[in-house]
Amino acid sequence: MTTQKTQYVEVPTDLKTKLLAISVVFSMLFLAIFGVSSSFYDLVDGFERLNRGSYYVEVSTWDLPILVSLPCLLSTIYIALALLFNRVTEKGRRVALRIMIFFCIGFLIVRLFYGFWVINYVENKGYHFCWYYSNVSMMTPNVYMNQPDLCYPVNPKSDILPWFDEQEAKGVVLTPDRVKAQADKISEAYEAQFR
Repeated sequence: MTTQKTQYVEVPTDLKTKLLAISVVFSMLFLAIFGVSSSFYDLVDGFERLNRGSYYVEVSTWDLPILVSLPCLLSTIYIALALLFNRVTEKGRRVALRIMIFFCIGFLIVRLFYGFWVINYVENKGYHFCWYYSNVSMMTPNVYMNQPDLCYPVNPKSDILPWFDEQEAKGVVLTPDRVKAQADKISEAYEAQFR
């Protein structure tokens, strides 16, 4: 009985290739650890806020798709490590590539359907989109308020949400006039810095 020896694929072993593999490993590890864990926390926090009826909820249509992409990141790390240690096999490369393609397609499909579902879910819970508190960047979460009349123009947008959290923690029932006064106060303080 003969045993088949594992056949490694011939890959370049120059310094440039090794440095590229190291940078890919660290980049993918960074994304896997911080990006995926942040997405998981944001997803859990958003649903927890919905369940307790918080004044606002930040909704990202990217959180669940990013979690789905984790196997793709891990496959990339595997290929880069195999390249780094000159242990790339044809079978391992094919399997890792199939995993990457499958979960990349999964990422796109989940993003498409989850985006529609989560927005409808939040709106069905009685929350309303607030343009004034949401950022315009593509992957940042949008802010939805449980009362549309608590949404006022404010600059900078990021300063009003912690105030809502403080009021909720104190058990304060907010009125539109009180929110408007706080929004004006934040905007005036911000503008005073640049005069």
